[in-house]
Amino acid sequence: MRFRFCGDLDCPDWVLAEISILSKITSVKMKQLCVQVIRDLVDDSIDYEKVFKLTADAKYESSDVRAAVATLSFIISSAAKYSVDSETLNSELQQLGLPKELSSALCRAYGDQHTKLQEALKKKSLRLSRLSSVDWRVDYGDRKSGS
Repeated sequence: MRFRFCGDLDCPDWVLAEISILSKITSVKMKQLCVQVIRDLVDDSIDYEKVFKLTADAKYESSDVRAAVATLSFIISSAAKYSVDSETLNSELQQLGLPKELSSALCRAYGDQHTKLQEALKKKSLRLSRLSSVDWRVDYGDRKSGS
């Protein structure tokens, strides 16, 4: 199945595997976790201490926390990259098996920062320098042969 937030491609297998880990937290904590991930994408700063506190009641191991952050980072940055609206993202995440209340929480956080995310991702993308001006001339000479 193809998903818009994946660039109209199949969802990566590792994301599908991590959906079950994401399903263990509450919708309130999902939104707060998404806010941390978005902050990381925009400002390059994530408070892992806060992230570990948010996921403590789900009994995540350290590797599960990092996997959840990586999964949310992929979902949110890909959705912004491909200009997916919140409603479409919500529907697609539910199709992948994320519970409705969790996908809604994720999409609320995403929708609140959509424009800011796209601007930050544009700044981080690889760009070649733009052509600022062109100066050219053509020299044409009429040479007669000496024969």
